[in-house]
Amino acid sequence: MKSVTTCLFILILAFLFSCNRNKYNVNIENISLPLEFINLDSILYTTHGDALLKKKNEFLKKDADLFNYTIEYCYHIKTSSDTAFQNGISLFFQDKYIQRLEKVIANKFPPKARKEKELSDGFKRLKYHFPKGNLPLRIAYINSLFTASANSSDQYIAIGLDRYLGKDEKVIKELPSNQFYQWIKDGMDKQYLSRDVILSWLMAHYIEETSENLASEMIRWGKLLFITHACLPELEEPIILRYSIKDYTWAINSEGSFWKYLVKEELLFNTREETKQNLLHEGPSSAGLPQESADRMGQFLGYQMVKQYMDKEDISLENLIKIPYNTILQSYEPE
Repeated sequence: MKSVTTCLFILILAFLFSCNRNKYNVNIENISLPLEFINLDSILYTTHGDALLKKKNEFLKKDADLFNYTIEYCYHIKTSSDTAFQNGISLFFQDKYIQRLEKVIANKFPPKARKEKELSDGFKRLKYHFPKGNLPLRIAYINSLFTASANSSDQYIAIGLDRYLGKDEKVIKELPSNQFYQWIKDGMDKQYLSRDVILSWLMAHYIEETSENLASEMIRWGKLLFITHACLPELEEPIILRYSIKDYTWAINSEGSFWKYLVKEELLFNTREETKQNLLHEGPSSAGLPQESADRMGQFLGYQMVKQYMDKEDISLENLIKIPYNTILQSYEPE
């Protein structure tokens, strides 16, 4: 009986997800987007000698930010000297652990598994909603050495495929637990790849971080997540929120009590960085809430506020960005 109830609950959730996303499943057939996908990691791995220096100069001319981020920040190899660069790349890819990691990435992410159509369609929807908005020219797949999932610059996005190998991969299980806690490893799932990429771009180019209170940052996150879902309407809400079904269910069931907690503790207009960190940033749970709580409950409630506001108001996503946080906060009616 319990398994039947669980299945029924999941079916209801799936129905609700499909209802929520249809509004933004817009027609993008006639939208053109010159988005280029490259595997920078593979290029570096398979290119040698003078050809490698030629590639280096090409990338520095066309994508200096992307190249320096990958080589200097992720690999800790200097690009200022040709000799140092060549020697650094050679030693890097001769390392047995790197070779092993490269093989796992190649097996996990053949071309068909890199979600290029999903990403391209997502950015086409972003162009649909923001015709004059900034859009990436290039998406590069890299091995970030577990530095970052997605990094956006002026014209490019770098995706660290190593961060999406899955918690059950041996190379992920072997990561030191004092740096990569289990909740971090649990999040290294490729189902979040497109979500992370779109969100990274929106954070870099559309809605900047505020220096105000917790409520303003909650609603900024709500706008970011809502627009991400509009760009990727085929993804279910737990994926957009980066929640497991268990955490998503906890967050949905606790929305009202979390709101009361914020009001009672007078946290909504709190400006302390510690408060924002506790309720907006990733972790095993939300600090100050029960140990079994979902993390980032501030983001979740911000998303619920924005979603509720957009259900009431017939406005575009462009106008949503301009709406003051206080307007959305005052219109919120706790579930």
